[in-house]
Amino acid sequence: MNKKWLYLPLVFSLFLTGCWDQVQLNQIKLIKAGGFDYTKDGKVRTTAAIPQVQPGAKDEGQERSQVFSAVGHTARQTRIYLDRRIAERVDSSKNLIIVLGKEAAQKDIYNILDVFYRDPKSALNAKLAISSKKASDIINTRFQEPNVATGNLGEYLYDLVESAEETSFLPDVNIQTICPVMFDPGQDFALPYLQPDKKEVEVIGVAVFKEHVMAGTILGPKSILFNFLNAQESNKSTSATRKLPDINESGPTKYVTFRIKKSKRKFNVSVNQKGDIRADLTLNLAVSIGEIPMKHKTDAEGVKMVEQQLSKELTKEAHGIIKKLQSYNSDTFGVGRQLIAFHNDAWRKIDQKNYFKTVDFHSKVNVKVVGFGIIE
Repeated sequence: MNKKWLYLPLVFSLFLTGCWDQVQLNQIKLIKAGGFDYTKDGKVRTTAAIPQVQPGAKDEGQERSQVFSAVGHTARQTRIYLDRRIAERVDSSKNLIIVLGKEAAQKDIYNILDVFYRDPKSALNAKLAISSKKASDIINTRFQEPNVATGNLGEYLYDLVESAEETSFLPDVNIQTICPVMFDPGQDFALPYLQPDKKEVEVIGVAVFKEHVMAGTILGPKSILFNFLNAQESNKSTSATRKLPDINESGPTKYVTFRIKKSKRKFNVSVNQKGDIRADLTLNLAVSIGEIPMKHKTDAEGVKMVEQQLSKELTKEAHGIIKKLQSYNSDTFGVGRQLIAFHNDAWRKIDQKNYFKTVDFHSKVNVKVVGFGIIE
C-alpha cells in the first residue's frame, strides 16, 4: 500500500474550521426565565432567574434559582449590565419563558422583544406571558412547594403555561409565532395572563393585543371558549363547568361539567354592496358529560334539554367575548386577514385601524352530547 495515502487525512484536516461557535458550559450562566418592566423614569428593568447547582454536601446536585436584575435604557443594555454583575458570561440561548409586566405590555412590546429577534442565539421557542402586576413579582416568587422553591424557576413557569395550553385555557404561542402576527395589519394575538402572589403564580386568563400593545383581558373560564372561537383548541379533551340557565334550582343542581371531545369552527367574512362587513362564526362542540345531578334524566329528552341549555349559555358567552374584543378593537379572529385575501377592494376603502369595531358578528355555539362517562 502506498504510504502517501496515509497523509491525505492530515492534509484535509487543515481545511476543517471546527466548532467556531462552541460555548463551554462552565464559562456561562444560563438564563431560564426573564422578566421585563419599566421604571418610573422610563428605563427597562430586566429580572433574570439563573439556576445554580448546589455544591454543599446536604444539597449537592440540587438546583436553586438565583435572581439578578439590571436597569438600562434598552433590553440589550440591561443584558450587558447583567454580565458585569455575574461572574460568568450571561447566555439566554436556553431561556424557557419571558414575562412582561402589565405596564410594559401596555406600551409597544416590540421595543423589548427586538433584541430576541436580532440575536441568532435567542431561544425563539420560549413562552411569552404577561404579568397582572410586575414581571419581577413573578420571577421573585418564593413558592410553597419545596421542590419549586429550590428548583428551576424557568422550568416550573414553562410547565405551568404548557399545561394550561394543553387544556385550551391558553393559546399555544411563543416568541417566534407572534412575530408575523404583530406585523399583520389584519390580525391580532393573545398571550397568557399570569397572576403573581407571594408564594404562587396562577394562570387567570389571556391578555389580548391590538398591534403591539395590550388592549385588555379575557379572564377565567371564558378564556377556554375564547380559544375555541379562535380555533386554537388542544388535541387533548378540555373540561368546563357551566350553568344551565333555565333550570329553576339552586346549588350544584343548576350546573353541569362536561369534557369537550371534538370541535369544529365555521368562520366566514362577507361584504355587501354598501361596504358593510359581516362575520358568521359557528362553533360545533361534541361533549361528554362528566358531572350532572342525578335528578336530570339522561334519556333522549334529557339529553336534548342539556344540549339546548348548554348551547344557549355558551352562545350568550360567545356574544359577550366578541363584544369585549370589539371594545378592545382586537381582531384575534383575523377578520382583516380574510378581507385582505378575499375582499381586497373593500379592505382598501375601510378604516384599517378601527374596522373591527364595526363588524356585524353573527355567532352561534351548538353543543351535542356524545357520552355520559361510564354511567348511563
